[in-house]
Amino acid sequence: MNYSHITDSMTWSYSRITSYEDCPYKFFLKYIRNISGRRHFFSDYGSFMHLIIQKYLDKELTKQELPDYYLLNFKTNVIGKAPNKNIFHNYFSQGLEYLKNIEEENHEILGVEKEISFNIADKIFIGYIDKVSKAEDGIIITDNKSRALSPRSEKSKPTKQDQELDKYLRQLYLYSIAVEDEFGIPPTRLVFNCFRIQTHISEPFVPENYEKTKDWALGSIKKISEESEWKPNIEWFKCKYLCDVCDNCEYFQMFGGKN
Repeated sequence: MNYSHITDSMTWSYSRITSYEDCPYKFFLKYIRNISGRRHFFSDYGSFMHLIIQKYLDKELTKQELPDYYLLNFKTNVIGKAPNKNIFHNYFSQGLEYLKNIEEENHEILGVEKEISFNIADKIFIGYIDKVSKAEDGIIITDNKSRALSPRSEKSKPTKQDQELDKYLRQLYLYSIAVEDEFGIPPTRLVFNCFRIQTHISEPFVPENYEKTKDWALGSIKKISEESEWKPNIEWFKCKYLCDVCDNCEYFQMFGGKN
């Protein structure tokens, strides 16, 4: 069944669009049926690390206080169960190591966890920018990522890692619309702070990719609005440990999923 009467008036976001790309049925459950999802280890961990970095940038916590705050509050914030002990160990120890060695920047901070709203054509978008800062070369958008992205390979033929990086850069290009609206100019750099592996990936702002991202967003919304089948994309690990509505997914249960 087509639900354009709902999608036509939706407020959009990068995560909402990519939810559909990941699994149309997940989008259907979350945004058409409005089912509230459950918490998972990876989302809990990412939210907790974002909170600590925000407190540091807002000067609520000093660099010296970060490890203690992490240790004292980890258990109450990261409730979801990790897939296995090795993953838990890696994430826990990498987060602690990052906070012990967090690098201080001299850039002027313009916003932390900055709530934004912007339009592409007649579609309303919302989002939260982890950090907007100003350096000598211009405005920088930084996104804190628990995912271990790889810097661009610079090979003539893009690698799978390059394609993954470009996929995530779409989010920062969308956020660039709000930055340009507020400051009159787009950012000069888009940065991923991959904190678990203590890697910064800095990409120059490319106007052509900026326009392509706007076209991608509108094209994706059109596709979602025309959707009528809402087919699932069943991948056991992703369903079990990354999808917050898997408990309500009949397809996952038929596939052998358990609560």
